[in-house]
Amino acid sequence: MTTYRIIGIVLIVIGIGMLFLGASLFTYQGPPLNPIVSEMGKYSFLWWFPTLIVGILLTLISKKKTK
Repeated sequence: MTTYRIIGIVLIVIGIGMLFLGASLFTYQGPPLNPIVSEMGKYSFLWWFPTLIVGILLTLISKKKTK
């Protein structure tokens, strides 16, 4: 595996994790959270899609370089 492929796969997994984290904190209805956790949920929900796209692009670039 090339470095681009490993980084791309890791970014895809991180992007999916960010989606689940952001969605779970977005729908949270319990007692008030720590402001840091609240901000982390907001930014992870905002940046999950670009992270996923960059991971997919790096994986595709690594496939083209190996051919």
